[in-house]
Amino acid sequence: MAPRSRIALALVALWPWPALAEPAPPPPDLDCKIGFEALRNWATWLPGAERQSAGGKNVIAVAVPDVWRVEISFTEPGQVGHPAVVLRKFVKQVTGVWTAQSKACGYGDQAQFGDLMASMKAMDKTLTDASRDEVERKVIELSPLGGTP
Repeated sequence: MAPRSRIALALVALWPWPALAEPAPPPPDLDCKIGFEALRNWATWLPGAERQSAGGKNVIAVAVPDVWRVEISFTEPGQVGHPAVVLRKFVKQVTGVWTAQSKACGYGDQAQFGDLMASMKAMDKTLTDASRDEVERKVIELSPLGGTP
């Protein structure tokens, strides 16, 4: 082996390479083909699943902090679109903004399910815009040019 090659190998061996982090597991996704009750069972058995109450609804939440979080809810009798399963995924972007993306499976009246989907998409936009506003507010506060009138 040539001396130059040995030097290069020695430098590579000594270099303090940063440890590569394991990639985050992907967020769960709905498989509408399996049905309402099967999805309810599936959601309760997701690794790290926690039951929470949000907005008067029972929610099953799963998260990889600072990467993504998922909230899964099931409609109750009398609610628009019942029976339906709603999965709202929040993904943290490189800008620090959390984007909301919803998916749902509807097993009842499709007209009501369409109303449910429209409501979910509108809420996704509201939640994403609120996160964007919060990030922009923090940037202004930290800026040496902004934050004080």
